[in-house]
Amino acid sequence: MKSTIRIIREKYDGAFIAVSSHFPEQDIEFGLDADEFFAPDPEAWHAEKLAVSISDKERLARDMYARAIDSITHDTVCISVGGDNFSYPNWHRLVVFQQAASRLKAKTILWGCSIQPSAITREMTEVLRTYSHIIARESITYKTLQSAGLSTEVHLVPDPAFMLAPEPVQMPCGFQERDIVGINISPLIMRREPVSGMIAENIQALIDHILIESDFNIILIPHVTTPADNDYSVLYDLEQAVPSQYKPRVWLAGDRFSAAERKYIISKCRLLVCARTHAAIAAYSSGVPALVLGYSDKSAGIAKDLNAGGFVINVSDIKDPKAVTDLFLRLDSNIGAQRRVITQNLPQYMARLKNYFSFI
Repeated sequence: MKSTIRIIREKYDGAFIAVSSHFPEQDIEFGLDADEFFAPDPEAWHAEKLAVSISDKERLARDMYARAIDSITHDTVCISVGGDNFSYPNWHRLVVFQQAASRLKAKTILWGCSIQPSAITREMTEVLRTYSHIIARESITYKTLQSAGLSTEVHLVPDPAFMLAPEPVQMPCGFQERDIVGINISPLIMRREPVSGMIAENIQALIDHILIESDFNIILIPHVTTPADNDYSVLYDLEQAVPSQYKPRVWLAGDRFSAAERKYIISKCRLLVCARTHAAIAAYSSGVPALVLGYSDKSAGIAKDLNAGGFVINVSDIKDPKAVTDLFLRLDSNIGAQRRVITQNLPQYMARLKNYFSFI
């Protein structure tokens, strides 16, 4: 969002930017440079979550986003920034905006998206055809959409978050005297684990290995802190389980850092083990190798496009308590080569980001 708004402001200084957001208070707290925010109607939002039929869901979504939808005019450019929303069952929420924009002949852009190939249906294809432009952020989605026979222009451009500038924060005193391993984990991937408790067991085993078998420090980095899906709560439990003699080597980063501040923290790491896509993007764009615990093709696609695909493991394949530690050891033993691969590919990869300016 910050990178997208910066692109718009640089090209059109007088642009009026409105944001439809489920958590506008948090967006404002983190310094999102928008002129207006639209929150969903809370009663309609609650009812929409309980609805069963697609027609009821769409009707309630229109009520839920009524203020934002009513602000659309012919001169509006509607930019759908939720990267992988079309991969989830609630993609009908995008449909109601698209229907309103299409009626008014407003321009619409599906911006920096990933779409799981298995999620694409005939109904979804019909909606995708109505966008003015679709920008895929990785090659798996790009090839999938190309083969779907869309009349809409489809472009391949990296996620705009690659452009986010880091903002310095105060690190713990003396913490950078040793190499640092960053760890990000999320409730989202825990809900997708094949064996209950397997992800937490893997991360606990990894932390134990780092603290006992190496001299690395550890930063636990929450990347999403919304009430419904809070990384901080999961990482807090892991931090509490660290034995007292190792506590000085583990820092749980606060849950109030902005994305740019988290990127700065990640940039100071030797490597990052992460679940969140944008945590991985913060690492790659800082030249930091990442081991990614993924659940969809977006993680594999982004890593593949940077030739860093050997260190992505699908959550569904994590069935051994030492699976993450084993891959961590392989990455750490190849850290120099992996860092060179990323830094050599990054300039050409980042150069494609300038294409975003041509779509606005």
